Amino acid sequence: MTEQIMDCPVCGGKNPELFAEAYDKEYFTSDEKYRYARCEQCTAVYLDKPPTDRLHEIYPPNYYSYGGIENSTTFTERVKARLDRRMLRKVLRGIPGRRLRVLDIGGGAGWMLDVARAASSRVAETHEVDLKKEPAEAAERAGHVYHCMAVEDFTSSQRFDLIMMLSIIEHVPDPRSVLRRMADLLTDDGLLLVKTPNTATLDCRLFRHRNWGGFHCPRHFVLFTAAGLARLGAECGLEVVRSQYTQGAPQWALSVMAWLSDRGMLRISADRPAYTHPVYELLTALFAAVDYARLPFAPTAQIVVTFRRAR
Repeated sequence: MTEQIMDCPVCGGKNPELFAEAYDKEYFTSDEKYRYARCEQCTAVYLDKPPTDRLHEIYPPNYYSYGGIENSTTFTERVKARLDRRMLRKVLRGIPGRRLRVLDIGGGAGWMLDVARAASSRVAETHEVDLKKEPAEAAERAGHVYHCMAVEDFTSSQRFDLIMMLSIIEHVPDPRSVLRRMADLLTDDGLLLVKTPNTATLDCRLFRHRNWGGFHCPRHFVLFTAAGLARLGAECGLEVVRSQYTQGAPQWALSVMAWLSDRGMLRISADRPAYTHPVYELLTALFAAVDYARLPFAPTAQIVVTFRRAR
């Protein structure tokens, strides 16, 4: 008898449908089969019974963000850094004030805070919240205030002009409570920038039953569509300033690599995770071009939503 799937962690919706089954095809932290469900009520796709008590297992020591991939000198990472700087320059222009306070969630040593400072001289105070203690020294050396804790535990008497949650909301088991907390931390004119995978897109349809890279299995707990994320934001006291799609080359690349690995055409393992394989960079470059070419015509692999406090 199949075990019942848990209720939706976003809206509490009952009777979800089984969306997919997947394995950890990036880091091979276990042989366990994981189930993803889709809520008919709010459209969220979520991991059934996420392993929140096994974070040290599912985020191994060679996890990509612990190894400084953000400081990579590869061509695709250099292009990404330039695009991030351009994006933040545009976002920061929309925030008034001579001295801005910026908070980043889950960014390790604060490399996106470095990008924010490079994008605007008005960024005067920067804070990083991350679970791991190892990046603290590098973050503080770079001039950031480091808070070693889960985002759910972070509180502050200060408010922030910009909060960045880039590829983070999908990692938390209760995105509603996190968005409510972020709304409370924003200044009156502050902005919350959220980037997350999009489930209503071609790569998900193609690889849904083939270890889709957007699952980042089992590290992505809740996934959204643009409409679903906007609706949740509204319920948390936020309103959308801008919603757009962008490229999601890594999840395309990881999907293809898992498919090739299953057929014995590519070797990836716990000792050689997908992002370290030379094919990974080639595929990310290819699929970044594919998604950018599709942008004018169709929803692509990632959503970027800018929120502000509801007025």
